[in-house]
Amino acid sequence: MTCGDFLLFLSVIALTACSDPPLRYRAVSGEVFMMPCEEWFRVGSHRHSAAKEDFAPFKAETADSGNYTCYIRRVWRDFLLQVDNKTMECSSPEENRETLEIGVEGTITCPGHDCSSGTPTVWYKGNKSVNELKKRGISVIEGRLRLHTVNKHDNAVFFCDRVLSEQGVNWTMRRSVTVKALISLVKKPPRILSPRDHTEEVELGTDYTLRCETYFPQADPPGDVRWFMKSSGHLVNLTMEKLEVDELEREIRAIGKATLKKVTDQDLNRKYTCIAQNTSGNKRATILLKKKNIAHWSSLVEYALGPLLLVTCLTIVLRVKWLEIQIILKSRWTFGKTDIGHKDFDVLLSYVWRTSSTEQISPPVRHRKDDSAFPFKLDPLAVEVPSKRPELLLPHVLEDQWGYRLCLMERDYLPGGAYTEEVADAIQRSQMLICLLSPEYLSDNNAVFVLESAVQALLQNSGIKLQLIWTNTAPCPLLHLEPPLPVVVQKALKVLPALKWTSAANAKFWRNLRKAMPHQRVSSLPKSF
Repeated sequence: MTCGDFLLFLSVIALTACSDPPLRYRAVSGEVFMMPCEEWFRVGSHRHSAAKEDFAPFKAETADSGNYTCYIRRVWRDFLLQVDNKTMECSSPEENRETLEIGVEGTITCPGHDCSSGTPTVWYKGNKSVNELKKRGISVIEGRLRLHTVNKHDNAVFFCDRVLSEQGVNWTMRRSVTVKALISLVKKPPRILSPRDHTEEVELGTDYTLRCETYFPQADPPGDVRWFMKSSGHLVNLTMEKLEVDELEREIRAIGKATLKKVTDQDLNRKYTCIAQNTSGNKRATILLKKKNIAHWSSLVEYALGPLLLVTCLTIVLRVKWLEIQIILKSRWTFGKTDIGHKDFDVLLSYVWRTSSTEQISPPVRHRKDDSAFPFKLDPLAVEVPSKRPELLLPHVLEDQWGYRLCLMERDYLPGGAYTEEVADAIQRSQMLICLLSPEYLSDNNAVFVLESAVQALLQNSGIKLQLIWTNTAPCPLLHLEPPLPVVVQKALKVLPALKWTSAANAKFWRNLRKAMPHQRVSSLPKSF
């Protein structure tokens, strides 16, 4: 006994020292019994029964006789339980079960009621007194419990208590009645769903199971389901497997099975009869067996066709998805394997200016390294930018705050040159391409050309890394763009790593972007992020 149990036991002894006389209950061995307590434990036991499951009904045995401590009506009381080996005289086991019909009136009689000397009977449904259930129509008449309307919740165990006096000592005799509420009590013969008097094909040399699916009314449960074989004018009883029984809402389904071992020619053309019966009658169904014609070449075709279809499907999937698979593999594992230490730029930033009639913004220029102003301060000639647009913020963060060597086409390449050659040169000189995607970007031929060239370079093992940033809340639809995007760009937009930029990029965005950047000895993330 633990210290806690010992203290609890002492407190119980103190509380019960001057309490009422002990409760005395008698039960019948083999019957369902339930302690009339909210909490209890057996005197001398080290296990304290405090869990709800311990208060469920249980089958009483003589070994359960003994002294208990019971917590009832907010008071601890001594409790004496005596379990008898046999029932009272003129009481039968049938009185412990009752079947009622749902929707009509029903009466439950306490076992041994006719033997009692007219003492009052108190009824309980589970651990609740029927006095608490009067609203639903329950009354006690001459010791019998009357349910005005039986419902499905009456599938329960009811207890009846009577006071008996022996040698001046009062005992409460508790008996139980297990009630089963059925939808209908009408008794009728079973019905057989299958088989339905027909012929079934079997393969010679294999086992075949005869299956008889039968339905019985709940009021008249299954008596027997058996299979018979008619041979030389006589019915031969077949060896049955264990009957499978399931209780449904209105009926009981029973499935009887008998297995024929290694079917031979002698088993063919014989009649096999299933007979299902109960106390109301019986039903039967008969089937014949015939040889099943098997085309042996079909199995060879099936074995060959299965792998062929699998290979064909895999080939089609690979052909459709091969470009996407290549882009995924290249973007994940190619970057970092080539010699990129001597490239001129860390990042090539590609974007399209989005200006309105009320906002005129200058392109970003390189800041002085000793600039101590706000980390995202723009060029003095530019207006202040309360919206913190990505095409303005990213150059300053990447270049001035994180110290990356940034390549901007409009700044680092002189106007008037061959644009295609300048794009190819910028991609070859950069470790990474960052694209600020927007509907304007995907509608701009020059911007799409930069992304397409970078993807082609990636597929050719250039070692460049691609990172997409969507500047609206969700990727714009690709099917309605004019002009339509190249196929390689459409595939890349589906599988390349992408981040989402909101109106106010949070710390999570900047952390994810920092993780995606090329490795370089740079200062830590500014506290403003």
